[in-house]
Amino acid sequence: DMVNGPSYKRWRLTLPIMGALFRLAGQLLSDIPDPNYYYLFDLKSFFTAKALSMAIPGGPKFEPLFRDLEQAEDEEDWNEFNDINKIIIRQQIRTEYKIAFPHLYNSRPRSVYEGYYHYPCSVFIKTEDPDLPAFYFDPVINPIAHYKLQSETQQFADEEDDDDEDLVLPDDVEPVLNDFPLFTEDTADGIA
Repeated sequence: DMVNGPSYKRWRLTLPIMGALFRLAGQLLSDIPDPNYYYLFDLKSFFTAKALSMAIPGGPKFEPLFRDLEQAEDEEDWNEFNDINKIIIRQQIRTEYKIAFPHLYNSRPRSVYEGYYHYPCSVFIKTEDPDLPAFYFDPVINPIAHYKLQSETQQFADEEDDDDEDLVLPDDVEPVLNDFPLFTEDTADGIA
C-alpha cells in the first residue's frame, strides 16, 4: 500500500537490464513487428467503421454512431431512377474500400479517421539467441544456393571480354569510419 513518493516514477535502468526485461516480456509481445500486417485492424479503422456504421469482414460489429432519422425518411421516396445525378455502379463497393478511403467511397463521411495505406516494409527478424552479434547474416532473409552461384559466375566469366581490367584501388584508400567499432556489447539490446 505504500508508494515511495516522487521517486516511484523515476527509473534509471541500464541498457543490459532493459534488454533482459524485454527478452523476458517476449512471451507477452506479438511475434509480428510489421504494422502492415494489421491493415484495417487498428483503432483508427475501427473508429471509422463505427462512424460509417459498417462492419469490417472478420472484425467487430458496432452500434451505429449516428442515427439519421431524417435521412431515412428522405430515402423512402428515392430510387435510382428518379435521381438525375446518380451513377449506376453494377458492382457493389467493398466495405474495405469504404473504410480505407472514407471520403472517396462514402456519400456522407462524419467523424472518420485517415489511416495509413502502407507503412515502410520491415525486414526485422527477432533473434532467439542473445549471444549472436548485433549484425549478422540470417539465411532466412536471403538464402543463396551454391549451385546457382557457380553457374552464374561461369556464365559471366564466359561473357567477359579480354579488354576488361580489374579495378585496383590505391593503397591509402580506407573505408569511411574505419576507426570506429561497428557495434558494442549493448547494440543488440538497443536494436531490439
